Amino acid sequence: MKKRWNVFRGESIVMPSVDGIHPIVGTLFARRGIASEDAISFLNPEWTDGIHDHWQFTQMHAAVDRMFLAIEKGEQIVVHGDYDADGVTGSAVLMSALKEVGATNLESYIPHRDKEGYGLNPTTVRYLHEKGTNLIITVDCGIANVDEIALARSLGMDVIVVDHHQFGDVLPDGILIHPRIPGETYPFHHLAAVGVAWKVACALCDEGRKRGLPIVEGWEKWLLDLVAIATVTDMVPMVGENRVLEVYGLRVMNKSRRIGLRKLIELAGCEYGKITSESIAFGLGPRINAAGRMDHASLALRLLLAENEEDADRLGHELEEQNKRRQKATAKMMEEAEVQFVAGSAPLAALWSSEWSPALVGLVAGKFLDRIGKPTIAIGKHGSRWIGSGRSFPSYDITQAVKIAGEGLLTHSGGHIQACGFSFDDDAHLPLFIERLQQHATQSIKEEDCVPLLEIDADIALEEINWQLVETIIRLEPFGEGNKRPMFVTRGLTVVSLDLVGQQQNHVRCRLRSPAGRTEQFIGFKLGDRAEECAVGNTVDVVYDVGVNEWNGRRDIQCKLVDFRVSQ
Repeated sequence: MKKRWNVFRGESIVMPSVDGIHPIVGTLFARRGIASEDAISFLNPEWTDGIHDHWQFTQMHAAVDRMFLAIEKGEQIVVHGDYDADGVTGSAVLMSALKEVGATNLESYIPHRDKEGYGLNPTTVRYLHEKGTNLIITVDCGIANVDEIALARSLGMDVIVVDHHQFGDVLPDGILIHPRIPGETYPFHHLAAVGVAWKVACALCDEGRKRGLPIVEGWEKWLLDLVAIATVTDMVPMVGENRVLEVYGLRVMNKSRRIGLRKLIELAGCEYGKITSESIAFGLGPRINAAGRMDHASLALRLLLAENEEDADRLGHELEEQNKRRQKATAKMMEEAEVQFVAGSAPLAALWSSEWSPALVGLVAGKFLDRIGKPTIAIGKHGSRWIGSGRSFPSYDITQAVKIAGEGLLTHSGGHIQACGFSFDDDAHLPLFIERLQQHATQSIKEEDCVPLLEIDADIALEEINWQLVETIIRLEPFGEGNKRPMFVTRGLTVVSLDLVGQQQNHVRCRLRSPAGRTEQFIGFKLGDRAEECAVGNTVDVVYDVGVNEWNGRRDIQCKLVDFRVSQ
């Protein structure tokens, strides 16, 4: 499907003098909203300047005191995490830190995605009480579980909430470590839950040393490999403290002593020592998430906490098998969705099947949004319950739309502007809900919005592509939300040569020439079906990113095609 190209037209910021930086960086910073005075710190993230004191959380002292009291009294502590990569890595961080400060009566609990759903539920609270739990620590959930935490308190259990999600008008009756709740003094509001968990781990280590525990100075920094994972997968802004955590987290990951993580890196086909944020986004993160999608997220947690090679190898291969099953099941669902989807004027795509796994419908909705440019909901079924997920573009609040359309029909709904989740129990509600949602979309969405938007950083000439540009882009890493890999457009290039490459001949490799005579090779993955548009002799405009291709000891500049069209 054709995409709208949106090229940044704002003024470049005035850059301070920095050696070796390509002149385009002022435009790239302006595109990202980075001011001149912040340019140096962005290019050179420093630990001492970028990491805030964990004790600035208003309730951190109370949380640490309660955990140490539980350790001293031998009380049972349960770390209750979410089933995605943020909850899993956050749980691993806290489990590791609690063990380091002496906790022995310690267990983890992650709910089953389909059977139990997100967050604490009353059945789990009662189960943990019956097991003798005294202290529950929620990770990546809990802030919206007001009733469930009230139940826990009535049963004599204390609750510490380590979370970053949206909250309601009433906050739960617990010790709350959350960067955005009213009255919170912590200066950075965009940590992933694993980042919040790491702050708790730092405070535990601080207090442990004060109490004379033999904790090596800086031990907590070895947990940053886990922080680096979910800072990417949870798509928090890769700016400010998150950027510093990711930079140092990647350094730790590339020399990680964590046996399970090293096995995960190997099975993902990533090169140990050269892991980037993109390796996490496309290799490590999906595999961790596959555990919760296909069976139970505790598999991923056990792998990350594995203490010997035998366990790491066994759990790693189990997880890899789950990921392959996830890929196969998602591909089958996409094929069925393609058959079900009817292209037309409807501004929203609604896809469903009683045979679809609710754990995978979010992937289907996201892939369809990318492909057709329209908000999409996909709905599957578990038992008698229909469970759906929606994805949208920024100008259409899918969560609010689902809430309005589902009034009186849904048993649950939530999310944010571009992603939502919902459920209902009555089969008869399905067609009515879809009808209402389509009506809402028809009234709210403009036709021009329903075209995928390609955000482009700058319009440049081929002559501007050089190693200085490549090195400048490397200085902008790690990439993530709020700091995407730079995208460029170059216009009026003549196609000198064109080949289809790859086992399935589905990739395009072409050489393009500028009006001034500069030629450059481009590679376009999975663009083979559009080769006619890039026929030899055509004049084309191309959108691409610039990176490095390393092969057989050679290191070459690589221009990777994202989109192209015949020049007007």
